[in-house]
Amino acid sequence: MFKEFSPTDINPLWPRLLAELGKLQANFINGADILLPLCRILAEVSQSQAVMIIPKDTLDSDDMPATATCWCRDPVRYLTLWKEAKAWPFSNQEPIIHRWQSFVIWPAKRVNIQIFFHSSSEQWLSFLLSSSDLLSDIIMGMLLQESLGWQERNRAVNSVDSEMFQSIVSNSEDLILVASRSPFGVPSIMYANAAATSISHYPRSQLIGKPITLLFQEELNQSVAGGQESELLQAINARREFDGELICSKADNETAVLHMHLVALEERSQHGSLFALVGRDITEHKQLQQIMARTQKMQAMGQLVGGIAHDFNNILGVLKGNLELMGLKNNEEKIARHLATAFKACQRGTDLTRRLLQFSRQEQFSANLYQVNDVIEGIEELIGKSLTSQICLILEPGQALDEILVDRGDLEDALLNLVLNARDAMGGEGKIIIRSGIESLTGVLPGLCGRPMVETGQYITVSVLDTGSGIAPHLLEKIFEPFFTTKDKSDGTGLGLSMVYGFVKRSNGYMSVIKSDRSGTEFRLWFPVAKQKGRQVQAVVERPAAPKVSQSLKVLIVDDEADLLNVLQDYCEILGMEVEAYSEPLVVREKYQAGLKGIDLLITDVLMPGGINGYELAKELSAKADIPVLLISGFIGDIGLTSNEDMPYQVLHKPFAIDGLVGALQQLGIHFSQRTEKEFDT
Repeated sequence: MFKEFSPTDINPLWPRLLAELGKLQANFINGADILLPLCRILAEVSQSQAVMIIPKDTLDSDDMPATATCWCRDPVRYLTLWKEAKAWPFSNQEPIIHRWQSFVIWPAKRVNIQIFFHSSSEQWLSFLLSSSDLLSDIIMGMLLQESLGWQERNRAVNSVDSEMFQSIVSNSEDLILVASRSPFGVPSIMYANAAATSISHYPRSQLIGKPITLLFQEELNQSVAGGQESELLQAINARREFDGELICSKADNETAVLHMHLVALEERSQHGSLFALVGRDITEHKQLQQIMARTQKMQAMGQLVGGIAHDFNNILGVLKGNLELMGLKNNEEKIARHLATAFKACQRGTDLTRRLLQFSRQEQFSANLYQVNDVIEGIEELIGKSLTSQICLILEPGQALDEILVDRGDLEDALLNLVLNARDAMGGEGKIIIRSGIESLTGVLPGLCGRPMVETGQYITVSVLDTGSGIAPHLLEKIFEPFFTTKDKSDGTGLGLSMVYGFVKRSNGYMSVIKSDRSGTEFRLWFPVAKQKGRQVQAVVERPAAPKVSQSLKVLIVDDEADLLNVLQDYCEILGMEVEAYSEPLVVREKYQAGLKGIDLLITDVLMPGGINGYELAKELSAKADIPVLLISGFIGDIGLTSNEDMPYQVLHKPFAIDGLVGALQQLGIHFSQRTEKEFDT
């Protein structure tokens, strides 16, 4: 009926099976109990979840008989295994090896027993069909002798089985409860394993005899508030399985998220309906999911805002540049007043996009080394003017703190934002403390806003504490989301904390709420101790008129925005440079493949269409010739830098005036000589 082949062709564990069975044979001869080890060996070879050796005449028992032997990987499966097996519709016909539901069943021919394999591998049935004669010679002889003395060994076998099950349940990291319920009542806990006490923080004595709603109070509250039973209680009443997430109420008033599985067990008159509940603590997993979702939301919002800011900066650059060019070429006082007003409006737009980019940026290109205490002292007066006379501001600076690598303006904005939030939370009176210090982090981040893993190391901390009423626990997971606010629409945009969070993340730091209760709230920022110095465009002193380059200079300008390209070209010509301008980076790359002969300076926009950005173009061209490079951009997103790579070129952010261009070029080593204002009337 079946083609002949060697068992080793089916199962590579055949040699091990023979070896293990040989050991069992020797142990059997010496009088050792071999049933449970036999089940274990067969389970491993067949890759089964459970193996049972059952006397055929006991399958009508309500509970697993003492004469049955079972080895099971999962304690939850063990609870329902007998109920599944006893439903086997066996007959008195010639027994054959066959598959039934989730079992492969091997009825012994010479011994009145059946071997049940639960959820075995796909090849196991074929293996048994081809190898049963050989296996029977080895196994059934031992089982025949076992069956003769089965009754005398009932208690010993049952003891081993019980001890094994108890060991599995006791050492499980999952919460395991057995609960009983009288008709129409809430199940009471009959058994709780060690994990149940460690997860719930209730001692075992406070769990036994208590209703399961002690741990799942939220389920009961939902039933009362909604006027209908929760899914868990519905499953209990219908005696059906439940699988889902539940909030576990702990003894210390904290909560945990559990993935719960409920199984209805056999009815027992002395105990009523029995249920087994198994729960895995997934609190940390859920927190990581929330952090990931928040990060993805921030990234998506950052890309959107960054793209808008980039386009807006280009518009401002055209307006600002042409206004400045008009001012340089026209000396009429009346026109100058109008130009000054328009220029001031452009500057307001520039400030707005700068704040948008604080939210959207993922990398820092204008960071420098700062002492946190110096930054705090520098804005103390500004903070004081933002508070009412009923609010006491206290500074608690740490001593001997290392420097951190941050954008000072961003840090000042972050601190001011946290202080203003603290002011609003206190209703105009109370105490605000700004505290700095140093802290070692390892493992997970302290605080109430998730428990993300941190990079081990030394961190400079800045904390802002208030004496307000705290933040509601259910809001803590949302406070860093863009546009989330508890204030009136007229009082806040909901971008404040999300911008602070974005700044901290791109500074390679962390942010969390350390405490929040009726006594107040503490926000804490962690910044890694600086290892290297950052690049920063220094402030440029206003000049009454544009200077000239001190020597002949030819500049290559690349920008896909034609209007901006024209403004930049006019700027460079006013500064006395010879200009070669292009709007397509691919054309530039093709033309200068052989080298940048005759070019003394490269100025290029960063984000441009056409398959290559300004950073990549600069990298290729500067490799052919050692020339200064200036990148200009309103938004620097993903331009090909790795997380550990520093920006190698000077960056000038749009929109900028001619003074900003001069300052950036001076940092590249280009020298200028002053000229009188009349020399620029062209």
